[in-house]
Amino acid sequence: AQAFFGSRLGRAQREGQRNSGARSAAGVPYGLRSSMADLINSVGISVCEAVAAYLAAALIAAASFLLYRDWRASKLQDLQAKPLLFHSPDDTPRTFTQAGFVRNWLGTLILHSGVVFFAVGYVYMILFCWFSYAPQFYAPTWPMEAFGGWNGLMAPWLVIFTLIHIVGMSLILSWEALRTRFMIPVERLGDATHIVIEEDLPANTDEQLLDPDAESSPPSARRIASDLKGAAKRLQLKYARATARTILPVIQDADGTKRIEYTCVRYVYSEKEDCFNPTGLVSHTPVEAHKVLRMGGLSSKDAEDSFATCGKNEINVYVPGILESLLREFADFTYVFNSIGTWSYMVYSSWNIGIFWLLLTLGSGIMRSLFIVRPNQKKIRQLAQLHTKCEVLRDGSWTTLEARELVLGDIVAVDDGSQVLPCDGVVIQGSLVVNESMLTGEPMPVQKMPVENSQQASVTKKNIAYAGTSCLQSSGPRNGKAVMIAKAVGALTTRGQLVRMVLFPTSVRFKYNDQLPKVYQIIVVYMLILVAIYSSPLVDLGSWIATYLMVLNTIAMCLSPMLPVSMVMGQSVTARRLEKEHQINCLQPGRIPIAGKISTMVFDKTGTITKDGMDFSSVLPIQEARFCEEVSFDEGDGTAKGDTSSTAESRLPSRMRHAVACCHTVTTLRDGELVGNQVEVSMVRTIGWSIDGDFVTSPCGKDRLEVIKKLDFDHCRMTSGAVVRCTSTGRTEVYVKGSYEKIQSISSPASTPADYDEVTQRFAKEGFYVLGVASKSLPAGLTEQQVADLSRDSLESGLGACGLLLFRNEIKTDSAQAIMELRDGAIRSVICTGDNALTGISVGRQSTVVGPGRVLLADLGAGGRLEWRGPHP
Repeated sequence: AQAFFGSRLGRAQREGQRNSGARSAAGVPYGLRSSMADLINSVGISVCEAVAAYLAAALIAAASFLLYRDWRASKLQDLQAKPLLFHSPDDTPRTFTQAGFVRNWLGTLILHSGVVFFAVGYVYMILFCWFSYAPQFYAPTWPMEAFGGWNGLMAPWLVIFTLIHIVGMSLILSWEALRTRFMIPVERLGDATHIVIEEDLPANTDEQLLDPDAESSPPSARRIASDLKGAAKRLQLKYARATARTILPVIQDADGTKRIEYTCVRYVYSEKEDCFNPTGLVSHTPVEAHKVLRMGGLSSKDAEDSFATCGKNEINVYVPGILESLLREFADFTYVFNSIGTWSYMVYSSWNIGIFWLLLTLGSGIMRSLFIVRPNQKKIRQLAQLHTKCEVLRDGSWTTLEARELVLGDIVAVDDGSQVLPCDGVVIQGSLVVNESMLTGEPMPVQKMPVENSQQASVTKKNIAYAGTSCLQSSGPRNGKAVMIAKAVGALTTRGQLVRMVLFPTSVRFKYNDQLPKVYQIIVVYMLILVAIYSSPLVDLGSWIATYLMVLNTIAMCLSPMLPVSMVMGQSVTARRLEKEHQINCLQPGRIPIAGKISTMVFDKTGTITKDGMDFSSVLPIQEARFCEEVSFDEGDGTAKGDTSSTAESRLPSRMRHAVACCHTVTTLRDGELVGNQVEVSMVRTIGWSIDGDFVTSPCGKDRLEVIKKLDFDHCRMTSGAVVRCTSTGRTEVYVKGSYEKIQSISSPASTPADYDEVTQRFAKEGFYVLGVASKSLPAGLTEQQVADLSRDSLESGLGACGLLLFRNEIKTDSAQAIMELRDGAIRSVICTGDNALTGISVGRQSTVVGPGRVLLADLGAGGRLEWRGPHP
């Protein structure tokens, strides 16, 4: 190969040096001043003239059209872009605007003429690169003869080569902005054929601050550098805003509805507001929801109107075809740069290197687009589809419909048996037990209660059932099924938001990418030095063609075009390995290297480092302000006596026994399975009391309690509880459960043991999850309505401490090994938990997150300062 290319290079040098003996009056080598005329014949000149004429006509047409466009825009009164209501899938606040444009056939023709020029020029470049090797590689010799030799063939080739890559880079970097410029703006969005959605990117405020006194001083080198940096940032922001655009065609349905679809969400045009608004989400007050049910659901006309506006209750995930996937992959700046390096090597000195680069570039792009990204997109589309049927109340009668035919405001009867919910809805009759593990990761089922038909009631999380979650049990008036009203359909459901979060993730700034331009700046300086040497009279390669190609080769060697390709190949291989070995699908392989920059891993304690469930270990009753003997239910410590339910009946005081039986939100499925908070389920399962609606009964049947009012867990109070009435005695009791610190603060000091702090912290250090219980008796003769009217503050005042509940949460067998492997990889592990800090320290020591050294705790003191102390009281 060296001999072959040496002969070619020598031939080019000899042809260029043939006329180098003549000198001009200024002493400049003749070959460098007029080599174009010497090396190119009439055929090559004709090709260059044709290219110049085409580009000149295109530029004149483009300038004329842009002048016409600006004239049309000046006639319009209001071209202000309107805000777009955008539902961010990850709740990150983002601002978007919408503007209307009309496609113009002349503008479209001018814009696509650049695409045609690039495509035709690229074909010319490939063919004539092959012709330049004549008579080798079966290349015909007539092109070489027609152009008067290799130099004559290469001169127009280099012109076209340079122009098509300039045009290609311009089109790729500013395609959306150019499409906008070659369309006509309109004042009313209703008249538009296309809508341009643009994100309002915030300006970078991290610019270096200057001393105001420096304004009157002479410009310094630091100030000049700062001004240049600020100008570069402003230019970068302007370019980012110009390219952060999405052009969407306006679709008009048969009924005249105009709509667009952006990030899987349908936007419908509003004549009144003259803008496109998202559909698929509505909010009903509790009174409105119950009114729709009383009226027999939606009427057929209302349902048709809602269907025409919102469309089908489905998530449309667009999967591009094969050609479009390839076009999206290769329409990137890095591939254009790769093309420059590949073909400059191919045509000049090293066809073997050029072919290798070409195959590597094509292979990496095809692999990532067709074998990584597109199959994963197809999987996401398949997962987003929901094929099920449901019962819907319309026109006063129940009918069975496909889930995709649901509309906002429909009354839906929910089936159980792990049936997937078709939409987000508010429960208005009956109750549901659903599995929300797809949303929260928690395996325990959650109960959904109906919202009250009251003006004072509000819709909360406990009243809302989410699309995609599975219903384990449905109970209510409609043939034993609960009833809910649809509040969100399509892509704006919780399930749709998860799909959108995968398809349209928030952009991540990677430090590597931010610092890479600095590295390239250093390389560019080195490259410019080499280019200057090759372009100077000190180096004579024989002709300007050889010099130009050597400069291109130098650029390709300095700014290696294979670096991005190598990154793509590595990311593609990694993505395939993740899918094959770990069943992890990645839609954006470019984010995989970020995992290698992780320095800290934050773990949740319960269910992550420790096992999913908790074991109810023991109870420590309090009587007469003193701790009694611990009643253990932990079979592992050898103190549990026989059946746990009989142990609770025989050894627990009545108040503590009733508190454990009633102070929870656990319910039962039809098969007897307990459903609710993991801690409470473990507690109820251990004592063995049966639950029948609002009544709980002891195992022996002697005690039966009615739950009059439930006190749901309040994050601010850190407590939950219940008001119960004993059916045998008629006494009404209040039981409150919460963190042991909170129970101590709301209990009377006279009922709290003196060693309360010492005992509770000792158990916490041993790794127990410790809860406190307090109670009091209400006056006799109170009706249920009077109890319901009592405020939470009054119910939680005047309490007396009853005892402590101890739960054991064992760590997983592989937690310590995983933490040690992370430590070996220089990754710091942190536990984030809402439990007591001492419990967290105990689990941290067992899992090796916390070392054997001393641990300090911090409290927020006066003035917002941290006050450090040891874990011991």
